Amino acid sequence: MGLREVEFILGFDETISTRVQVDESSTVYEVMSQTGLLPRDGSLRYAIDEKGNSLNHQKIQNAPAIIRMGLLKHIDSIWGEKKERGPFTSSERFTGEQLLIPGIEVGNYCNVFITQRKSKGHSYAYRFRTEGLPYQNGDIVYVRAPQKGSNISLFDPLSGRESIQLPYLHSSLDQIRGFWGCCEIQTIQGKQSAVFRQDLTPVPKNFQPRRKKSKVKLVQCKIKKTSFSNRGNTISKGSVLQPVGGFQRALITGPLPKKGTTCEGVLLRFARKNSPALVNRPYYHDGQYLFIKLPETGNTVAVHNIIHPDSPIKMRFIIQQGLSINAGQWVVAKITRVQTNKRLLVVEGTPKDHPSCQI
Repeated sequence: MGLREVEFILGFDETISTRVQVDESSTVYEVMSQTGLLPRDGSLRYAIDEKGNSLNHQKIQNAPAIIRMGLLKHIDSIWGEKKERGPFTSSERFTGEQLLIPGIEVGNYCNVFITQRKSKGHSYAYRFRTEGLPYQNGDIVYVRAPQKGSNISLFDPLSGRESIQLPYLHSSLDQIRGFWGCCEIQTIQGKQSAVFRQDLTPVPKNFQPRRKKSKVKLVQCKIKKTSFSNRGNTISKGSVLQPVGGFQRALITGPLPKKGTTCEGVLLRFARKNSPALVNRPYYHDGQYLFIKLPETGNTVAVHNIIHPDSPIKMRFIIQQGLSINAGQWVVAKITRVQTNKRLLVVEGTPKDHPSCQI
Protein backbone atom coordinates (compact mmCIF):
# COMPACT_ATOMS: atom_id res chain seq x y z
CA MET A 1 0.00 0.00 0.00
CA GLY A 2 1.10 3.59 -0.64
CA LEU A 3 1.28 6.56 1.66
CA ARG A 4 -1.30 9.31 1.94
CA GLU A 5 -1.11 12.68 3.68
CA VAL A 6 -4.01 13.61 5.93
CA GLU A 7 -4.57 16.51 8.30
CA PHE A 8 -5.97 16.07 11.80
CA ILE A 9 -7.70 19.06 13.43
CA LEU A 10 -8.73 19.20 17.09
CA GLY A 11 -12.41 20.12 17.23
CA PHE A 12 -13.20 23.20 15.16
CA ASP A 13 -10.05 25.12 16.12
CA GLU A 14 -8.22 25.34 12.80
CA THR A 15 -5.03 26.49 14.58
CA ILE A 16 -4.57 23.14 16.36
CA SER A 17 -3.72 20.69 13.59
CA THR A 18 -1.06 18.30 12.34
CA ARG A 19 -0.29 16.70 8.99
CA VAL A 20 0.97 13.13 8.75
CA GLN A 21 1.88 10.73 5.95
CA VAL A 22 0.57 7.28 6.73
CA ASP A 23 -0.13 3.88 5.20
CA GLU A 24 -3.41 3.98 3.26
CA SER A 25 -4.38 0.54 4.57
CA SER A 26 -4.33 1.70 8.22
CA THR A 27 -7.55 2.65 9.97
CA VAL A 28 -8.02 6.18 11.24
CA TYR A 29 -7.91 4.91 14.83
CA GLU A 30 -4.60 3.10 14.23
CA VAL A 31 -3.07 6.32 12.87
CA MET A 32 -4.34 8.37 15.83
CA SER A 33 -2.89 5.81 18.22
CA GLN A 34 0.48 5.48 16.48
CA THR A 35 1.04 9.23 16.05
CA GLY A 36 0.21 10.23 19.63
CA LEU A 37 -3.08 11.96 18.83
CA LEU A 38 -5.02 10.10 21.52
CA PRO A 39 -5.07 11.55 25.08
CA ARG A 40 -2.47 9.92 27.34
CA ASP A 41 -4.83 9.86 30.31
CA GLY A 42 -7.16 7.44 28.52
CA SER A 43 -9.99 9.95 28.04
CA LEU A 44 -12.11 9.66 24.93
CA ARG A 45 -11.34 11.21 21.56
CA TYR A 46 -12.69 10.24 18.15
CA ALA A 47 -12.25 11.14 14.52
CA ILE A 48 -15.64 12.53 13.46
CA ASP A 49 -17.33 13.54 10.22
CA GLU A 50 -19.45 16.64 9.63
CA LYS A 51 -22.49 14.87 11.13
CA GLY A 52 -20.66 13.91 14.32
CA ASN A 53 -20.35 10.22 13.39
CA SER A 54 -17.19 8.25 14.08
CA LEU A 55 -14.54 7.75 11.39
CA ASN A 56 -12.29 5.59 13.59
CA HIS A 57 -13.16 2.41 11.69
CA GLN A 58 -12.49 3.80 8.20
CA LYS A 59 -9.39 3.04 6.20
CA ILE A 60 -7.19 6.06 5.53
CA GLN A 61 -7.66 5.52 1.78
CA ASN A 62 -11.42 6.09 2.21
CA ALA A 63 -11.23 8.87 4.81
CA PRO A 64 -11.47 12.61 4.03
CA ALA A 65 -8.22 14.55 3.63
CA ILE A 66 -9.11 16.69 6.67
CA ILE A 67 -10.15 14.74 9.76
CA ARG A 68 -11.57 16.48 12.84
CA MET A 69 -11.19 15.03 16.32
CA GLY A 70 -13.61 15.37 19.19
CA LEU A 71 -16.32 13.56 21.15
CA LEU A 72 -19.30 11.65 19.84
CA LYS A 73 -22.66 13.07 20.85
CA HIS A 74 -23.91 9.76 22.27
CA ILE A 75 -21.03 9.01 24.65
CA ASP A 76 -19.84 10.71 27.84
CA SER A 77 -17.72 10.26 30.96
CA ILE A 78 -19.81 10.65 34.11
CA TRP A 79 -19.87 10.21 37.89
CA GLY A 80 -22.58 8.10 39.51
CA GLU A 81 -24.45 10.76 41.52
CA LYS A 82 -27.67 9.39 43.03
CA LYS A 83 -29.07 5.92 43.66
CA GLU A 84 -32.44 5.47 41.96
CA ARG A 85 -35.03 2.69 41.96
CA GLY A 86 -33.93 -0.80 41.02
CA PRO A 87 -30.51 -1.22 39.40
CA PHE A 88 -30.19 2.40 38.25
CA THR A 89 -27.92 5.25 39.32
CA SER A 90 -28.52 8.73 37.95
CA SER A 91 -26.09 11.32 36.62
CA GLU A 92 -26.28 14.66 34.83
CA ARG A 93 -24.32 15.55 31.70
CA PHE A 94 -22.76 18.99 31.29
CA THR A 95 -25.60 19.70 28.82
CA GLY A 96 -28.12 19.18 31.62
CA GLU A 97 -29.36 15.89 30.21
CA GLN A 98 -30.37 13.45 32.96
CA LEU A 99 -29.08 9.88 32.63
CA LEU A 100 -30.05 6.56 34.19
CA ILE A 101 -27.29 3.91 34.18
CA PRO A 102 -27.74 0.34 35.46
CA GLY A 103 -25.07 -1.58 37.31
CA ILE A 104 -22.90 1.27 38.63
CA GLU A 105 -22.64 2.74 42.11
CA VAL A 106 -22.72 6.28 43.47
CA GLY A 107 -19.19 7.67 43.18
CA ASN A 108 -18.21 5.48 40.22
CA TYR A 109 -16.52 7.33 37.34
CA CYS A 110 -17.08 5.62 33.99
CA ASN A 111 -17.68 6.01 30.28
CA VAL A 112 -21.24 5.52 29.10
CA PHE A 113 -23.10 5.10 25.83
CA ILE A 114 -26.43 6.96 25.68
CA THR A 115 -29.18 4.89 24.06
CA GLN A 116 -32.22 6.15 22.15
CA ARG A 117 -34.48 5.24 25.06
CA LYS A 118 -35.99 8.19 26.94
CA SER A 119 -38.61 8.14 29.68
CA LYS A 120 -39.91 10.70 32.19
CA GLY A 121 -37.17 13.23 31.51
CA HIS A 122 -34.31 10.71 31.60
CA SER A 123 -32.17 9.11 28.93
CA TYR A 124 -30.96 5.56 29.51
CA ALA A 125 -27.28 4.68 29.14
CA TYR A 126 -24.92 1.80 29.87
CA ARG A 127 -21.28 1.51 30.87
CA PHE A 128 -18.39 0.50 28.59
CA ARG A 129 -14.63 0.26 29.13
CA THR A 130 -11.70 1.54 27.07
CA GLU A 131 -9.13 -0.86 28.55
CA GLY A 132 -9.38 -4.60 28.05
CA LEU A 133 -12.77 -5.93 26.99
CA PRO A 134 -15.40 -3.18 26.64
CA TYR A 135 -17.87 -5.42 28.50
CA GLN A 136 -16.93 -7.87 31.23
CA ASN A 137 -18.74 -10.71 32.98
CA GLY A 138 -21.45 -9.35 35.23
CA ASP A 139 -21.72 -5.96 33.52
CA ILE A 140 -25.29 -4.71 33.10
CA VAL A 141 -26.30 -3.08 29.82
CA TYR A 142 -29.61 -1.45 28.90
CA VAL A 143 -30.71 -2.55 25.44
CA ARG A 144 -33.74 -3.27 23.32
CA ALA A 145 -34.70 -6.88 22.66
CA PRO A 146 -34.15 -7.55 18.94
CA GLN A 147 -37.22 -7.04 16.82
CA LYS A 148 -35.80 -9.51 14.31
CA GLY A 149 -33.22 -12.24 14.70
CA SER A 150 -31.51 -12.93 18.02
CA ASN A 151 -28.55 -10.50 18.16
CA ILE A 152 -28.09 -7.04 19.64
CA SER A 153 -25.44 -4.44 18.82
CA LEU A 154 -23.39 -2.86 21.62
CA PHE A 155 -21.20 0.21 21.37
CA ASP A 156 -17.57 -0.47 20.40
CA PRO A 157 -15.23 2.21 21.83
CA LEU A 158 -12.60 1.48 19.16
CA SER A 159 -14.81 1.94 16.10
CA GLY A 160 -17.15 4.46 17.74
CA ARG A 161 -20.15 2.52 16.42
CA GLU A 162 -22.65 -0.04 17.69
CA SER A 163 -20.73 -2.85 16.04
CA ILE A 164 -20.26 -5.47 18.78
CA GLN A 165 -22.77 -8.21 17.99
CA LEU A 166 -23.89 -10.39 20.91
CA PRO A 167 -26.61 -13.06 21.17
CA TYR A 168 -29.61 -11.92 23.22
CA LEU A 169 -30.70 -14.77 25.46
CA HIS A 170 -34.21 -15.19 26.84
CA SER A 171 -36.43 -18.26 26.96
CA SER A 172 -39.38 -16.42 25.39
CA LEU A 173 -37.72 -13.90 23.08
CA ASP A 174 -40.71 -13.68 20.74
CA GLN A 175 -42.84 -12.46 23.67
CA ILE A 176 -40.57 -9.50 24.51
CA ARG A 177 -39.33 -8.34 21.11
CA GLY A 178 -38.81 -4.59 21.18
CA PHE A 179 -38.76 -4.40 25.00
CA TRP A 180 -36.14 -2.11 26.57
CA GLY A 181 -34.54 -3.69 29.62
CA CYS A 182 -31.41 -4.76 31.49
CA CYS A 183 -29.18 -7.60 30.33
CA GLU A 184 -26.21 -9.15 32.10
CA ILE A 185 -23.06 -9.88 30.11
CA GLN A 186 -22.17 -13.55 30.55
CA THR A 187 -19.54 -15.77 28.97
CA ILE A 188 -20.98 -19.09 27.82
CA GLN A 189 -18.55 -21.63 26.31
CA GLY A 190 -16.00 -18.92 25.70
CA LYS A 191 -18.42 -16.55 23.95
CA GLN A 192 -20.12 -13.50 25.41
CA SER A 193 -23.89 -13.17 25.46
CA ALA A 194 -26.42 -10.66 26.78
CA VAL A 195 -28.81 -12.46 29.15
CA PHE A 196 -32.07 -10.67 29.87
CA ARG A 197 -32.56 -9.87 33.58
CA GLN A 198 -36.30 -9.80 34.16
CA ASP A 199 -35.71 -9.37 37.90
CA LEU A 200 -34.12 -5.98 37.19
CA THR A 201 -36.59 -4.77 34.54
CA PRO A 202 -39.86 -6.77 34.73
CA VAL A 203 -41.91 -7.04 31.55
CA PRO A 204 -45.42 -5.54 32.04
CA LYS A 205 -48.24 -8.04 31.65
CA ASN A 206 -49.84 -5.91 28.94
CA PHE A 207 -46.63 -5.55 26.88
CA GLN A 208 -47.16 -6.21 23.18
CA PRO A 209 -44.08 -7.50 21.31
CA ARG A 210 -42.93 -5.31 18.46
CA ARG A 211 -41.71 -6.94 15.29
CA LYS A 212 -40.17 -5.36 12.26
CA LYS A 213 -42.48 -5.98 9.35
CA SER A 214 -41.63 -5.52 5.74
CA LYS A 215 -42.96 -2.22 4.38
CA VAL A 216 -41.58 -2.88 0.93
CA LYS A 217 -44.10 -2.63 -1.91
CA LEU A 218 -43.28 -3.11 -5.56
CA VAL A 219 -43.94 -0.07 -7.72
CA GLN A 220 -44.50 0.29 -11.44
CA CYS A 221 -41.52 1.26 -13.62
CA LYS A 222 -41.06 2.12 -17.27
CA ILE A 223 -37.76 1.46 -19.06
CA LYS A 224 -36.68 3.83 -21.83
CA LYS A 225 -36.36 2.10 -25.18
CA THR A 226 -32.80 3.40 -25.54
CA SER A 227 -31.77 1.12 -22.64
CA PHE A 228 -32.66 -1.98 -24.68
CA SER A 229 -29.75 -1.34 -27.05
CA ASN A 230 -27.32 -2.71 -24.43
CA ARG A 231 -28.82 -5.66 -22.60
CA GLY A 232 -25.47 -6.34 -20.91
CA ASN A 233 -25.88 -3.21 -18.80
CA THR A 234 -27.82 -3.96 -15.61
CA ILE A 235 -28.63 -0.31 -14.88
CA SER A 236 -31.32 1.23 -17.06
CA LYS A 237 -32.78 4.68 -17.44
CA GLY A 238 -36.52 5.11 -17.07
CA SER A 239 -39.23 6.34 -14.72
CA VAL A 240 -40.98 5.11 -11.61
CA LEU A 241 -44.46 5.73 -10.23
CA GLN A 242 -43.93 7.46 -6.89
CA PRO A 243 -46.67 7.60 -4.22
CA VAL A 244 -46.72 11.38 -4.65
CA GLY A 245 -45.95 13.20 -7.87
CA GLY A 246 -46.70 10.50 -10.41
CA PHE A 247 -43.96 9.12 -12.69
CA GLN A 248 -40.50 10.54 -12.02
CA ARG A 249 -37.18 9.87 -13.73
CA ALA A 250 -35.28 6.91 -12.30
CA LEU A 251 -32.25 4.66 -12.52
CA ILE A 252 -33.35 1.02 -12.42
CA THR A 253 -31.14 -2.00 -11.73
CA GLY A 254 -31.80 -5.54 -12.84
CA PRO A 255 -32.64 -7.44 -16.02
CA LEU A 256 -34.74 -5.80 -18.70
CA PRO A 257 -38.36 -6.99 -19.04
CA LYS A 258 -38.81 -9.78 -21.59
CA LYS A 259 -41.86 -8.08 -23.08
CA GLY A 260 -42.67 -4.40 -23.35
CA THR A 261 -41.07 -1.62 -21.35
CA THR A 262 -42.97 -1.88 -18.05
CA CYS A 263 -41.84 -3.78 -14.97
CA GLU A 264 -41.94 -3.66 -11.17
CA GLY A 265 -39.22 -2.77 -8.69
CA VAL A 266 -38.43 -1.64 -5.17
CA LEU A 267 -38.34 2.16 -4.82
CA LEU A 268 -35.33 2.93 -2.62
CA ARG A 269 -34.95 6.70 -2.95
CA PHE A 270 -37.39 9.30 -4.25
CA ALA A 271 -36.43 11.50 -7.17
CA ARG A 272 -35.06 14.90 -6.21
CA LYS A 273 -34.42 18.12 -8.08
CA ASN A 274 -30.95 17.16 -9.26
CA SER A 275 -30.99 13.38 -8.92
CA PRO A 276 -33.22 10.53 -10.17
CA ALA A 277 -35.08 7.99 -8.08
CA LEU A 278 -33.26 4.72 -7.38
CA VAL A 279 -34.98 1.38 -8.02
CA ASN A 280 -33.86 -2.25 -7.63
CA ARG A 281 -35.70 -4.97 -9.48
CA PRO A 282 -36.26 -7.81 -6.97
CA TYR A 283 -34.65 -10.81 -8.72
CA TYR A 284 -30.85 -10.85 -8.34
CA HIS A 285 -28.10 -12.60 -10.28
CA ASP A 286 -24.31 -12.61 -10.31
CA GLY A 287 -22.82 -9.59 -12.07
CA GLN A 288 -25.90 -7.45 -11.47
CA TYR A 289 -25.62 -4.00 -9.97
CA LEU A 290 -27.67 -2.99 -6.94
CA PHE A 291 -28.27 0.34 -5.26
CA ILE A 292 -27.60 0.07 -1.52
CA LYS A 293 -27.31 2.53 1.34
CA LEU A 294 -24.20 1.98 3.43
CA PRO A 295 -25.17 1.32 7.07
CA GLU A 296 -23.83 3.29 10.02
CA THR A 297 -22.50 0.05 11.52
CA GLY A 298 -21.40 -3.34 10.28
CA ASN A 299 -20.50 -4.60 6.81
CA THR A 300 -23.80 -6.17 5.73
CA VAL A 301 -26.92 -4.77 4.09
CA ALA A 302 -30.40 -6.21 3.67
CA VAL A 303 -32.07 -6.31 0.25
CA HIS A 304 -35.68 -7.14 -0.55
CA ASN A 305 -36.59 -10.81 -0.72
CA ILE A 306 -39.50 -11.18 -3.11
CA ILE A 307 -40.09 -14.81 -2.08
CA HIS A 308 -40.19 -14.05 1.67
CA PRO A 309 -40.79 -10.28 2.05
CA ASP A 310 -40.47 -10.37 5.86
CA SER A 311 -37.02 -12.04 5.64
CA PRO A 312 -34.67 -9.71 3.72
CA ILE A 313 -31.57 -11.17 2.07
CA LYS A 314 -28.43 -10.15 3.94
CA MET A 315 -25.29 -9.59 1.88
CA ARG A 316 -21.80 -8.59 2.98
CA PHE A 317 -20.18 -5.67 1.16
CA ILE A 318 -16.68 -4.31 0.65
CA ILE A 319 -15.63 -0.94 -0.77
CA GLN A 320 -13.19 -0.83 -3.67
CA GLN A 321 -9.79 0.61 -2.84
CA GLY A 322 -9.38 4.30 -3.47
CA LEU A 323 -13.04 5.24 -3.03
CA SER A 324 -13.95 7.96 -0.52
CA ILE A 325 -17.41 6.89 0.61
CA ASN A 326 -19.04 7.44 3.99
CA ALA A 327 -21.73 5.62 5.93
CA GLY A 328 -25.24 6.69 4.97
CA GLN A 329 -24.43 7.23 1.29
CA TRP A 330 -26.27 5.56 -1.58
CA VAL A 331 -23.81 3.56 -3.66
CA VAL A 332 -23.62 1.25 -6.67
CA ALA A 333 -22.51 -2.30 -5.81
CA LYS A 334 -21.98 -5.35 -8.02
CA ILE A 335 -22.99 -8.87 -6.96
CA THR A 336 -19.93 -11.15 -7.14
CA ARG A 337 -19.03 -14.64 -5.92
CA VAL A 338 -16.13 -15.31 -3.55
CA GLN A 339 -14.15 -18.53 -3.13
CA THR A 340 -16.67 -19.87 -0.61
CA ASN A 341 -19.32 -19.48 -3.36
CA LYS A 342 -21.12 -16.89 -1.24
CA ARG A 343 -22.38 -13.65 -2.72
CA LEU A 344 -20.48 -10.45 -1.97
CA LEU A 345 -21.36 -6.86 -2.91
CA VAL A 346 -18.43 -4.83 -4.22
CA VAL A 347 -19.07 -1.09 -3.95
CA GLU A 348 -17.81 0.63 -7.11
CA GLY A 349 -19.02 4.21 -6.64
CA THR A 350 -22.08 6.40 -6.22
CA PRO A 351 -25.01 6.87 -8.63
CA LYS A 352 -23.60 10.31 -9.41
CA ASP A 353 -20.21 9.14 -10.63
CA HIS A 354 -20.54 5.46 -11.61
CA PRO A 355 -20.10 4.90 -15.39
CA SER A 356 -23.14 2.61 -15.66
CA CYS A 357 -25.37 5.35 -14.31
CA GLN A 358 -24.33 7.81 -17.03
CA ILE A 359 -26.79 6.41 -19.54
